[in-house]
Amino acid sequence: MFPELDARYLDQAKQFIDTYGQSGYALGLVSRMGCSGVLNSMGLDNFSYALADDPSVIETLFDRYVAWVCALLDKTSQMGFDFVKFADDIAYKTGPIMSPQVFRELFLPRMRTVASHVSLPWIYHSDGNLLPIFDDLLSLGMQAVNPIEPGAMDIEQIKRDYGQRICLHGNIDLHYTLTRGTPAEVIDEVRRRIQIIGRGGGYIIASANSITDYCRLENVLAMRDAIRLYRSY
Repeated sequence: MFPELDARYLDQAKQFIDTYGQSGYALGLVSRMGCSGVLNSMGLDNFSYALADDPSVIETLFDRYVAWVCALLDKTSQMGFDFVKFADDIAYKTGPIMSPQVFRELFLPRMRTVASHVSLPWIYHSDGNLLPIFDDLLSLGMQAVNPIEPGAMDIEQIKRDYGQRICLHGNIDLHYTLTRGTPAEVIDEVRRRIQIIGRGGGYIIASANSITDYCRLENVLAMRDAIRLYRSY
């Protein structure tokens, strides 16, 4: 069994809220729904073998992750966080790591258990192409999906098909525009995202992943300035 939820996690969360609770920023609790925990702890090869030979191993491990994160959500729900973000990569650029059937039978019910313990607005993050399971994911009831990875998903198509159902978050290209592009290209991408994806609301503009040390500083600053310039469009 997993150990009980360590009180140090809760102490750190309380300290964070005490320090930044009056900052004017939205404060988020970031965790996982268990998907990445299972895949990372087993490794993809072992996960695949277990899926064929003994799925109960995966189910047991997944259930333990789910129990832990549900306890975390229950104990932090009234602390003062404004939203929850789950970061669980379950897809490659070409599609989900597992088949849609495996996702629906093995992953989705456990993710639904976690979602039932969320009392705040929440965001789901996964890189890669989620389209084969996108409708299944949206059934969990999150308010936003991140990052709509460039090169894996077409954010303009997602806006057309799902813009009335879900808020889109992210998509400014980290690996080309912010890293190898020019400030002018960054500004143009930000402008296009705000004018097209932001039309009618339902878009939180951001980079398509965490800002890294190899992003060009001038490009990151250009993104910031362009967001300020075009945000009223």
